[in-house]
Amino acid sequence: MAFRLEKILSLKVKEEEVVKQALSAVRVRINELEAEIEKAKEYRNSLDTELRIGSVPGAQLSFLLYLKNLQDRYIEFLTEQLSKLRAQERELLAQFLEKRAERRSLEKLKERYLQRELFEMDRKERILIDEIALQKFVRRSSRME
Repeated sequence: MAFRLEKILSLKVKEEEVVKQALSAVRVRINELEAEIEKAKEYRNSLDTELRIGSVPGAQLSFLLYLKNLQDRYIEFLTEQLSKLRAQERELLAQFLEKRAERRSLEKLKERYLQRELFEMDRKERILIDEIALQKFVRRSSRME
């Protein structure tokens, strides 16, 4: 007899895989955003350095200030995106852990089911062997008489 919950178990395994892949994709995107934020901060720092040197003409100075302001807003935007992705990562991680727990419980049920089935098959086999041995004994004892 087959394990009745096999289809549900395979569904849980697939669901866990889907959530795991989504979690992986979010983590990749988080790493990309962190790298992009670092680049933006480095560029902003280079603009700060140019402004501190003070050897920049007036028109270029206002343009550098404008670029620095844009870079600050871009870093804020990226940081907000990063925080949203981190929240999504936490949510997906919670889903993944839930799916994994469900899968593991079903796998334990399956293992117990298989152990019961093996025990039952062994019991039936022993009964059959005992019956055969009893029949042989009865035949031998009837011949001896």
